[in-house]
Amino acid sequence: MKFSCRRTDLLDAVNISERAVASKSTMVILEGLFIEAKDNEVRFLGNNLELCIDCSIPAKIESKGSCVVKANIFSDAVKKLPSHIDEVFIEVNESNVIFISCGNAKFNFSTTSADEFPRPQEINAIDEISIKEYILKNMIRQTVYAIAQNDTKPYLTGILFDVKNGELSVVGCDGYRLAIRKEALEHASSLKFIMQGKTARELLSLLGETDLEVNIKINEKQAQLTLKNCTVTTRLVDGEYLNYEGVAKHENTLYIVTETKEIADSVDRAALIANEAVKAHVLLKIEDGQVNINCETVLGQVKDKFEVNMQGDPIEIAFNPRYLLEAFKNADCKEIKLSFSTALNPVIIQPAEGDSFRYIVLPVRLH
Repeated sequence: MKFSCRRTDLLDAVNISERAVASKSTMVILEGLFIEAKDNEVRFLGNNLELCIDCSIPAKIESKGSCVVKANIFSDAVKKLPSHIDEVFIEVNESNVIFISCGNAKFNFSTTSADEFPRPQEINAIDEISIKEYILKNMIRQTVYAIAQNDTKPYLTGILFDVKNGELSVVGCDGYRLAIRKEALEHASSLKFIMQGKTARELLSLLGETDLEVNIKINEKQAQLTLKNCTVTTRLVDGEYLNYEGVAKHENTLYIVTETKEIADSVDRAALIANEAVKAHVLLKIEDGQVNINCETVLGQVKDKFEVNMQGDPIEIAFNPRYLLEAFKNADCKEIKLSFSTALNPVIIQPAEGDSFRYIVLPVRLH
């Protein structure tokens, strides 16, 4: 195998594909990066059997071939290549040694045969959808923060994609809060699948801000996403997702509209003396067109208040400050509407105009 390519293309491909390389595995080959030179491109492939990222870049191919290199060593070598030179020469000899040359910098180390490296197959799709890259990125970002971090309920460790009636809903939930992001989607049939949380987070790094279409193919066990220069194949999460549409169906008696930044900054100040070591809540007292915020811990006390547009009955209600902050930070609008009923029922956070997202946060019970 022998080829040359642009250093920047090589760096991008390695940064992308190594995200799916296993850090430790009983199958040592999965700790490697698969490289294949063919036709006018070079393919880089990482696969940990849960997630596979297949990325290709243009190259001048002198001789075709494939190998598997130790991913961390190859990645470090590529990142340390001289930044002022943009052509890299790579060759694997008959002794399975890879040579990397860029200007005066030269590396060489051993490789292994690519014969046993698991390569992704085109999945036999039962359905597929297409969505603009920047929309998909925003929908994932605005919901993945709310997923569960432990696997006592595995389906809550992923995000739900729910397509029906010409609309896509992406949902994240951990049992204490729920995030729903909606977008119109031209798709005739109904479709539901749960994407792994790890995959969703990796996609945030891979997806850009363009309006290019991302194609998502689905079968019973896998999803395969085709991006501009790479293909991501991931196992889906088994299980039936909760009835998220039935959450917080209670009748609300208080509505406030406020600037997103103002309430986020106020809760952030109050949370200054609350952290993981000091379990604490923020108390919101809403009355007479004002929100009074109070947080008390063994470390001290923080108080704050601000004006809001208010309609309905006063309320005093407490929340985990982190849950509120993460909801506010993922609300991409200048003003939000908060809807309350009682101190025991969750708050509903929505845009002041429209319904593109809905965040639901359970309150803390005060003893």
